Amino acid sequence: MTGVSTVETIRDDTFEVVVDPPVTAALVTELTNLWARVTNAGGAVGFVAPVTGHDIRPHTVAILSRVIEGSDTLIALTRDEQVVGWCVLSTNDTPPREGWRYVRHVQIDPDLQRAGIGGRLLNAAEAVARGVLNLDALCLKIRSGTGAADFYARHGFKEVGRLPNAVKLADDDYRDDIIMWRRLRA
Repeated sequence: MTGVSTVETIRDDTFEVVVDPPVTAALVTELTNLWARVTNAGGAVGFVAPVTGHDIRPHTVAILSRVIEGSDTLIALTRDEQVVGWCVLSTNDTPPREGWRYVRHVQIDPDLQRAGIGGRLLNAAEAVARGVLNLDALCLKIRSGTGAADFYARHGFKEVGRLPNAVKLADDDYRDDIIMWRRLRA
């Protein structure tokens, strides 16, 4: 995988952070398959299990089209040229909001959970946000009831609001959309 990259080491394994890799059919398939695996392992990443790559592929293509056009930034964490984690820094559509971006689609290979990789991916996103994009802040939304708020709080994000019952998982299961904010510059 080519693109702007840096190498980081996590628990004796070498991982590479790749920013805006070339979007190829293989990358679309790789991200789609990882997204399906994360969802089916219980991840709260936009779908409800069970899903297939066929369900997710159109969404992957839509996300990557914004990366191709240059409005969004893809950050991939790879090991042996395989994507093991990824996220996107999504632009805002109006100039007064150009100083911050949404962190979306944060995903880590379910087989590698709890190894510090999610934190490394967030650190890479912050480094890109500060050093490459010159941003002042990052924002993200998470589904309540997942425990993810604690993870993001450990990485400097603070809850700043909620959209009550905004996420429908089933006819009788609604969750809040929790909005979290991370200031990068004073």
